[in-house]
Amino acid sequence: MKKIFKWIGIVIGVLVVLLVAASVVIMIVVDEEMIAAGMEKALHRHVTLKDIDIGVFAIASGIEVKEVKISNYKTEKQLTSLKGKPVAAKDLFVGLQAFNFKIQFLPLLSGRFILNELVLYEPVINVIKYKSGKFNFSDLITPSTDKSQGKKEVKKVKEPAAKSEPLTADNIPIEITIGKVGIEKGQLKYSDQGPGQTFQAYDLTVLVHSINIDPDDLQNRDSIGMDIKMGIKTIGKMKSGSVKSFDIGFDIDGKIIPFDKKTRVLNPEVSLKMGLPYGIMTGLQIFEKMKSAEQLTRYCGKFSFLKDTISWKDAYVNVWYKNNVVKLKDGKIPTKDYLLTYEGMVNIKSKAVNLDMEMLLEEKHGASVKSGIKKNVEKANVGNLKKYVKPDKVTEVAMKKLTNEEGRVDLQYKVTGSMSKPRPVLIKPKLPSITELIKDSVGDVKDAAKDKAKDTVKDAVKSGSVDDAKDSLKDKLKF
Repeated sequence: MKKIFKWIGIVIGVLVVLLVAASVVIMIVVDEEMIAAGMEKALHRHVTLKDIDIGVFAIASGIEVKEVKISNYKTEKQLTSLKGKPVAAKDLFVGLQAFNFKIQFLPLLSGRFILNELVLYEPVINVIKYKSGKFNFSDLITPSTDKSQGKKEVKKVKEPAAKSEPLTADNIPIEITIGKVGIEKGQLKYSDQGPGQTFQAYDLTVLVHSINIDPDDLQNRDSIGMDIKMGIKTIGKMKSGSVKSFDIGFDIDGKIIPFDKKTRVLNPEVSLKMGLPYGIMTGLQIFEKMKSAEQLTRYCGKFSFLKDTISWKDAYVNVWYKNNVVKLKDGKIPTKDYLLTYEGMVNIKSKAVNLDMEMLLEEKHGASVKSGIKKNVEKANVGNLKKYVKPDKVTEVAMKKLTNEEGRVDLQYKVTGSMSKPRPVLIKPKLPSITELIKDSVGDVKDAAKDKAKDTVKDAVKSGSVDDAKDSLKDKLKF
């Protein structure tokens, strides 16, 4: 037994010596110029960095690289001329305040992968899509002899792609435990030179965390945490799509189950709560079609009092995803003009939508809706009907059919079609035509006239003037 402990002690001692030795070698050999030169050669980009923080136990504790800046593509000649110079702000491809890489070395010896941190802090990323269809990072994905971004490359004959087997949990040889991986407090700017459209993601934090996967115990260890916070906006108006412009904040907290527990195939299931702390959106097609639904405009006119731009605070929705299907539940968007609630499904592959939506107008818009109804009543109230129909009375009846118990206009829709061409249909309330309401009003007048005429006859009989009563009855029943 003493020998066993002795050998265990020797092994641990050797490992410690190796860790210290490797760390010292890293400290002596690795410096800023070495890292920058290696990155330039691999990326074909001008690279500068301020500092590398390597501790005595670097292999165990990790490495921190500070203030990294990477330019867009450069030729060998350009790289030579740029040595010792900073990366120009207009030529920045990626910049970051710090990059932390912290991995536990010893667990690898027992078949476990434990990564504490792999995070880019305050990165600034500029993505450009050129008119040729290439990106400013295309050469990093598909290297070619011609590295110029704007020129066409020689087309190569493509060989038929071999059918790849789906990734399963059995393809993972070890347990995986990861603290957090991703980006904190970054900025991403995407410019498409084709339509001349630019988007910007700001205050960007995208982290996958608490990653715990064991291929031998998927029932209990098959999960990934997700945390996303950012704002995203258009710079200029949209050239195409279902909205004109937007500026939306996201606060997403969720969980991913990467492998199907029955088939063991990689088929992610995502459950999350998406908060939308603030937002401004212009020209949303679903909204535009909801407020101009045909049966609604015929009844009370267009909702022109609702502006084209929607702004909100503290919106949220619960989201579930798997196999290209997104299910939305308990969706809520409160605005100054109305409360919009929704739930349903969206197929991100076919773009098909199937949503139930409800728009509850604020009380302040009741007068505008009522005014629109009255105008439609006055247009339909023509000819002899004018003598017997009071527009105000018909308007009151029509308004009650639109409002709930609280007196607020309450509209419920079924939305089908696609994300780019939604088809909202008003399903509640069931609205009659204005003409039908006027006819009903005329009917009420007739009934009232008949009752009054009968009373007149009764009074005349009592007084003895029957002939006068008959003439009065004929006059009251002429319509």
